[in-house]
Amino acid sequence: MEKVQIETFTVYGLTLRTANSLEMNPETANIPKHVQLVDSNIEIDYLSDARAYSVYTNYESDVNGFYDLLMGSTEIASAKRKLQSIDVVAGEYLKFDAEGEFPDAIIRAWQTAWAYFSSQDCKHSRAYTTDFEYYQSTNQVSVFIALK
Repeated sequence: MEKVQIETFTVYGLTLRTANSLEMNPETANIPKHVQLVDSNIEIDYLSDARAYSVYTNYESDVNGFYDLLMGSTEIASAKRKLQSIDVVAGEYLKFDAEGEFPDAIIRAWQTAWAYFSSQDCKHSRAYTTDFEYYQSTNQVSVFIALK
């Protein structure tokens, strides 16, 4: 985990409204279906060094409420559907890295973040503005959590 400064940037993609309580149950999880929708409708311009992002925003409350999840990239080669966009809020973020097979690495990164923010040793507060996942490769992910 490390604290980093992020400048504003825009991600274009497709949005889903969900909650962690739904995503923890395989029968009600929407994210796996949303990944398939994004993969079949958006072509990311990897040749221009673009990478995939998932941006979490419009939090209803906290980790227990509903939120919007936009999956996409800063550079889209083509899209079969109309895309939405979100500006990632500039500011301080905590970065949690994980490597390994997806989605296990992504889940591990989030579990590490949740454990940190729920621990008595936590020295930071979440802003619940924009959090995001950045996929460096097919087996490396970083989760960025916005700080107050």
